[in-house]
Order: sequence, then C-alpha cells, then structure tokens
Amino acid sequence: MRKIAVLLLAAAGVSLAGAASAADLGTAPIYRKAPPVQVFTWTGGYIGGYIGGAFGANDVVTGVPVDGAGLPIFAGAPASYGYGSSVIGGYTSGYNYQFAPNWVIGYEGETGYIGLKGSSAYAGSATSIATTRAEGLYSVWAARFGYAFDRSLIYVKGGAALVDFETGVSNGTPGTHIDTMHTKYRLGYAIGGGWEYAFDNKWSVKAEYLYMGFDNNITTTGNLNGNGGTQVWTTTSLPGIHTAKVGLNYKFDMLGYVLGIVR
Repeated sequence: MRKIAVLLLAAAGVSLAGAASAADLGTAPIYRKAPPVQVFTWTGGYIGGYIGGAFGANDVVTGVPVDGAGLPIFAGAPASYGYGSSVIGGYTSGYNYQFAPNWVIGYEGETGYIGLKGSSAYAGSATSIATTRAEGLYSVWAARFGYAFDRSLIYVKGGAALVDFETGVSNGTPGTHIDTMHTKYRLGYAIGGGWEYAFDNKWSVKAEYLYMGFDNNITTTGNLNGNGGTQVWTTTSLPGIHTAKVGLNYKFDMLGYVLGIVR
C-alpha cells in the first residue's frame, strides 16, 4: 500500500508540473510581423482648383487703321497701352508618375477665367479708341517634370496655351465711323514652375508661376462709314501674360478607378 501511495503522489507531481509548464507557455509573448510602412508616392491622377492673378508682360500696341492700299485713315502713331491686372481662377486635372526613385513626370491641364483689358485713344485722332481684352475662359495643356523630397515636389512645366482675345479700333465720330473689333482665339506657349506639398496621402497644396507667350499679331478688319464703306484693317501686337497662383489638389488611384468602371 505504501508503494502504491508513493507512486500516486509521484504521478500527481508530474501532472502538476506539466500543467504549470503549459500555463507558462500560454502566457509567453506572441511575436507578430510588423505591418509594412507605407511610403508616400506622387504616382496617380489628380483634380483640383486654383486662384491667383495675372498681368501683361509689357504694353499692347495697336497700329493706326489703314485702307486696302495700306494708307492710314488718319495721321498719328500706333496706340500703346497696358493690360492692367486680373484675378484668375479655375480647375486643374492631371497625372503624375514617380520613378527612380525621386523623379516625377506627368501632364496637367487647366481651364480658368481671366479678365485682362486695356484701351487707349490715338494721338492723331482723339475719338478713335484701340482696345484689347483677354477676357473669358483660357486653357493650358502642359507636361510636368520634377524632383520629389518625400512629400515636397519642385517642378517645371511647359506646353500650349489658348486664350480668347477681343481687339481692334472703334470710332464713333459722325462721318468717320470705324469698327474693326473682333474676337479671336490665339494659341501660344506656356512655361513655368512651382512647388507642391502633400500634407496628406490624398491632398496637396501648390504655388506656381506660369508665363503665357503669344509671338504673333492679330489683324482685324472692318469698314469705314458703315457696311458700304471702305474696308479698313488694324494689326495688334500681343504681349505675354504673367500668372501666379495657389491651388489645392486631390490625388486618386486612376488605374483602380478605371478598373472599377470596367468591372
């Protein structure tokens, strides 16, 4: 009996020791692999809006109206006048691709409102007024190339600009009425650069300078003394336009968006 009791006590001790070991194992720390750190990228499509200002690079010059033979309608020098300044505002859209590993390329389009205008009387005819307006919607299509410092992007951009100009000469004097005012679109170039900062994975702010150049003249025609009168024409030399703006952009996964539509 005594041997049986000793064996039972030994077996109980072994069971308790095993239970204690199992309990210790159960409270041991469990190590899990840390989730990967998300690295910010500029790759993706974006949309946004902006507001800023614009002013002419130099004066507009409108020549004295001439007839079909090239003779001036009145004596005097060409009219030279400034654009003044304008508030601009509109929206942008585009796409960025980041590579190797800090360079960013992409394209951007913007459409907005501009309201530059100016006019001047001719020295040789105080009643003849030369007027030019860059007023209404304008558009820019440009490529972007930049270098990213994590969430900061410094970039240059260049492309084409389309602006609606109204220009010409008007004269309300009885007997010498002139009106060559016409609206014409002009395609020019756009070049500039800026800085953009992503304060969130989706949202970014930017500050940008852009110059729009128009290396061509606009010739408008009209009639002297009504529709049955002599045809006259004027030529206006357009200056470039400086713009500066700040904007807010929202970035999205364009590929995921397209695949979602396909599904």
